[in-house]
Amino acid sequence: MLRWIERYWTVHVAPESTDEVEAERYLVVVPTGVATIAPVKCVEFSRWHLLVTSCFAMFAAGTLAAYAILGDALDVHFYAAKTGDSATVLYQTYIWMGLCAAVAGPFVERRGPRIGMVVATAMLTVGFTLAQLAVTTKCPALLFIGYGGFCGGGFGVEIVSTMAASQKWFPDIRGLTAGVCMSAFGMGSFAAACTYNAILHRKGSDERAASARHLPFVFSSAGLVLVLLSIVATLVIRTPPVSFTINGHDTHGVPAGKAPSPSLVQDAYLRNGMTLVNYTAVREAVDGTDMAYFKQVKALSLMQCIWSIDFFFLYVAFAASIIPAMVFSSELVELATVVFHQSVEATNTARVQGLSTFVCMASLTAFRVVVIFAGQLVIPVMSDLIIRIFYANPASARKIMFFAVLSAQLGSMVALSNDHMTFESVKALAFTFVFCSGGSMALIQCFITDMFGVYHAGTMYGLIVTCWSLRAAIVGYGFADFHVSRESFLRQMQWMLVVVAIGWVALLLVRTNSIDRFFDGYKYSICGKVVVQFSFARRTPHGKPHVDSDSVTVVAPSSGDWNGYTIWDGYDELRTSHAHQHEAQQAL
Repeated sequence: MLRWIERYWTVHVAPESTDEVEAERYLVVVPTGVATIAPVKCVEFSRWHLLVTSCFAMFAAGTLAAYAILGDALDVHFYAAKTGDSATVLYQTYIWMGLCAAVAGPFVERRGPRIGMVVATAMLTVGFTLAQLAVTTKCPALLFIGYGGFCGGGFGVEIVSTMAASQKWFPDIRGLTAGVCMSAFGMGSFAAACTYNAILHRKGSDERAASARHLPFVFSSAGLVLVLLSIVATLVIRTPPVSFTINGHDTHGVPAGKAPSPSLVQDAYLRNGMTLVNYTAVREAVDGTDMAYFKQVKALSLMQCIWSIDFFFLYVAFAASIIPAMVFSSELVELATVVFHQSVEATNTARVQGLSTFVCMASLTAFRVVVIFAGQLVIPVMSDLIIRIFYANPASARKIMFFAVLSAQLGSMVALSNDHMTFESVKALAFTFVFCSGGSMALIQCFITDMFGVYHAGTMYGLIVTCWSLRAAIVGYGFADFHVSRESFLRQMQWMLVVVAIGWVALLLVRTNSIDRFFDGYKYSICGKVVVQFSFARRTPHGKPHVDSDSVTVVAPSSGDWNGYTIWDGYDELRTSHAHQHEAQQAL
């Protein structure tokens, strides 16, 4: 059992056959088996097609959160009273989404995102079918199994498959890609909420449903649309070929002229397991400060990435960045009406001015969605700009923006949370939290990719998504019967301030310096000066350094390159040396 678990959590990427590479020149590719595909030879494929269809998949996954609007109507339908039992289905959905996203990562990386989308689409089909049967037969157990289990798991696999593919195709604009995909996720939630409100004849998301007469065909109609969107994404999604380059860089963000032969990489590395690599350490000729900065060090296997101290601190920082928004959003209406004595109309309505002079009336929920969209786009795009303008290490640029996200939340809580709070200051806090939460949700995708490489990105992102899904479930269960008062709200602000401060410190301890990260032990430096360093180096009985079977040679581009990390695996130095000798003999 342990051996099987070890094998599962070791990623091996098989090379694409010539037929697969030829077939994937076209936009639509139909899976005809586990390892066979058939192209529809009409339109040639472009990576922008993949981004659009990835947005379709993320749009479908985003509809998950809108289920909360159906809770009251489902209670009336199943129990003839508002019991709150149907709302727990959503919490189960979040849990299964997180679990499946965490477990699906290695499977998606091995089999490819197309097979991942096939699995996700099948799970969604079963889930919505069972959910519709639950409504038709008035059997709530089927709703728990169908929507809570199958749909939740399907959405989790869909998110991981989409992220794993899109980040590989856009090494030059990873931040923008993540922002666009997460905006589609938020748009799916908003569009589904508006649709469900219209079906139930509700004026807003904060109004309770008094009747279930319009409920019978909600799951069948929603399921049909979402499954079709997922099928379209399945036909288009794919991974780039080994020879893929864009704007002079390969899928790892490495300059094409400095990358080794793709065939050598496949034979010596990819077929034996992936890991994060740092290019300059194996280049034969490097001069100046680059040689002093990028030394030859050990890399990380997938399991080493998962258990690394950097991933732990990043997980804590990400959790701290999204917890305030979830807690605050769940209480905003009660805060407004009970604590600050605002009318329902004033709470449920806010003026939103768009890019033109058009001014419309929209719900406060819609305003929050607009702010989330802004955060999801602005924050990751700014990290891209830092990389392009200042030629920064990509992981360091993402870390800078993550610091900005956490610092904004800390500053707003310190400035606005006091005994003299007004409703306007509460709204300012709410919009700050959702802006930062949306930004961190998008930023974490490219941050994970730059930290752990494109072949580990799906797995690591799937693991970190558990933080978001468990947060939603814990807040849902823990605050279901919580009554907000001014005193309780101020106490909440105090502990949330502590949580965000802990996240800020945890992010400070995330190392983006390659020498620190791959040190055989623990090393932490600031501005090139070592602050903490101790070695974990193990020795054999003969006194020779122990070589872990997962260890590899690490390499990285020079500091002038805009992107500093890639992901490969290798053997030890001796095997790498033999590979170079073999190439030299062939050249002679």
